[in-house]
Amino acid sequence: MKVLVLYNSNSGSGDKEQLIDQLKTDLLAHGYLAEDIAIEEPSSIEEAVAMAKQASENHVDLVVTMGGDGTINKIAGGIYEGGAHSTLGILPSGTVNNFAKSLKLPQGKDAISVLREGVARPVELCRVNQSYAISSLTLGILADIAANVTADEKRKWGPLAYLKNAVKILTRNRNYYLELTHDGQTLRHKTKILLITLTNSVGGMDQFDPKAGLNDGLMSVYLLSDFSFWKMLLSLPRILRGEFGYLEGITHFRTGKMTIRQYKRTWRKARTRIDGDKSDQLPIVLEMIPQAIKVMVPNDQNR
Repeated sequence: MKVLVLYNSNSGSGDKEQLIDQLKTDLLAHGYLAEDIAIEEPSSIEEAVAMAKQASENHVDLVVTMGGDGTINKIAGGIYEGGAHSTLGILPSGTVNNFAKSLKLPQGKDAISVLREGVARPVELCRVNQSYAISSLTLGILADIAANVTADEKRKWGPLAYLKNAVKILTRNRNYYLELTHDGQTLRHKTKILLITLTNSVGGMDQFDPKAGLNDGLMSVYLLSDFSFWKMLLSLPRILRGEFGYLEGITHFRTGKMTIRQYKRTWRKARTRIDGDKSDQLPIVLEMIPQAIKVMVPNDQNR
């Protein structure tokens, strides 16, 4: 069995070099051959994607990546574009790890055994223009709050790093004028938040969207117009119970394909964030790809 491990020693949290050593030791101890294990630290995310794509084209059995959602989605996209011949293995080491939580993956070194003893489960991707999403897309307040948070701040403070911008962004009271076309209809909406989820986990809350599946071919779309700092605090219990879609002022629907444009600009083009990372400005086209790739998950999950 051939394995390719792609990692960035400077990204995410934890000691990557130590985790790599633990992974290699574990694989060798369980019968893997040294010549079948390739460990690479690409010089850029573009090189990492190219290596994942080539590995998939070459039918490498397992491509392992370390990091958070923003890293995982790019490697997943590379595997898909290479023909989806490789299975994705994940050692979660990001700040929030939404995708890993939706798969019920343990963190850090505890995820190593899943690479050997787990099962390969088909999961969907969402194509967003020329990129891919595995967990979420945001625009508006949530994206603006995350925009200036540095990698060092995320490593140091985790999810709390995003709070430093929250008050400043909320007081701007900025609106976005969006036109969403899906399933033969067009919706125009003045909104403060656009949130699109692909899994049940958002912001580390693994019951955020209980209806979301990992391979149902649908994205959940939320638009929130009436929103303030105090309203967010009052609504927090319902959000934690996974009842975001029932909050006052929410527009919610599910779809497999959608185009988003701005029908009115009040200051500048709106920019999205995919899986926590900065991504394209509007317009964007989103399309779900069911059973796009396979991912190693714990073998006790219901499939």
